[in-house]
Amino acid sequence: MDRGTYSAASAGMLQLRKLELVNNNLANLSTPGFKGQYLISRQAEFEDSLASAIDSTAPFARADQERTPGVKTVASATDFSIGPIERTGNPLHAALRNPNEFFVINSPEGPVYTRAGNFTLDAEGRFITQDGFPVQGDGGELIVGQGIPEISSGGIITVSGLPGGINQSAGRLRVVQFDDPSGLERIGSNRFRLPGGGDAPNPVPIPTVVPGSLEQANVSAVQAIVELISASRGFELYTKSAQSIDAMNQSAIQRLGGRA
Repeated sequence: MDRGTYSAASAGMLQLRKLELVNNNLANLSTPGFKGQYLISRQAEFEDSLASAIDSTAPFARADQERTPGVKTVASATDFSIGPIERTGNPLHAALRNPNEFFVINSPEGPVYTRAGNFTLDAEGRFITQDGFPVQGDGGELIVGQGIPEISSGGIITVSGLPGGINQSAGRLRVVQFDDPSGLERIGSNRFRLPGGGDAPNPVPIPTVVPGSLEQANVSAVQAIVELISASRGFELYTKSAQSIDAMNQSAIQRLGGRA
């Protein structure tokens, strides 16, 4: 492949991947606890290319690659900054005030972690997620039965409306903290897990909770739209560049062929 075409094509693929991430960010603007993603990339080095395998027999390979380097996409990364906290008034909702802290959810694959506190109750009065996974308390599952639950600023769930007019505690929401959450694996839109499915080592004894509220996505709609337009234009530019280079190569081949 022509080096110019390769450089334009690799940069175009980078913009295409960025489009995918920005579109996903925009699609989750209303997803509680969603953390935006961004792309990490670096310029491709000669050792990343297949030409490096024949460097000893092709003395111009390194120089050719370094004149018109392509782009090597490294990975997508997650922005774990806190999103805006909005009051909903729902007694089953809770938001975490401190960064790098997560609620713990029981899933079939083991414990998963989320900032989304839009909990609900099942028919048995257990605290569950919107898709039915149990929410962990500091002593196991959180069960309020037929009572009326209320979450305190310390994460304690108090149940009222029980027979005899008594109030009782159903436990405390289990919250864990990660010193560096960048090592977490992303699951779906707003959940994470440790590689291998292990449990978090740092429980938070008394979390700081905002009752009746939800943490919203930490994505700016305006910024995401600007990035979307920029990535779209970049992809279009690199595509046209590759097409132009290909057209010039075809023209050169035809002219040279006509002289033979």
